Amino acid sequence: MGIPYSKEINAAFEQVTPLVAAGFEVLQTTKNIALVVAFIQVLTVILLVLVLVALLGLLVTLNPDLTKERAELVTPVMVWLASWVYAYGGVAKWLGRVLMLGGLGGGGWWVWRAFGVGSSPPNADGGKGEDVDLDKEKKEAEKKEEDQEKQKKKKDGK
Repeated sequence: MGIPYSKEINAAFEQVTPLVAAGFEVLQTTKNIALVVAFIQVLTVILLVLVLVALLGLLVTLNPDLTKERAELVTPVMVWLASWVYAYGGVAKWLGRVLMLGGLGGGGWWVWRAFGVGSSPPNADGGKGEDVDLDKEKKEAEKKEEDQEKQKKKKDGK
């Protein structure tokens, strides 16, 4: 009586094991997505704070009733910013060029790898994500079919 029960447990494990593996992949993907969303949220907050500061500076600069505040707040910040640009402008310009070229090169490489060279049709490799020679697989399948037909003929002939 213990043997059928063991077979049922083994059958249940065989059915559950692929589900656990698929669940693990889903958890990994969810974790990655959560990290990307968190990064985007932090970046959004930083950009919103910068927009708020820029709008307040614009308001202080354009309002004629706030000349005292402009002299105390906006002018020193602009003087500091101008001195920073004069001191590090050349270095920042070259750094910006290098970063731009690196970004364009990296983006081009990503597009080339993602959409171009060595890609295979979806699920042609059984979901493994590898490049597949479809002609080779087709020939192998045809050869397998021919072998099966030959075996049938041998059985029929005997």
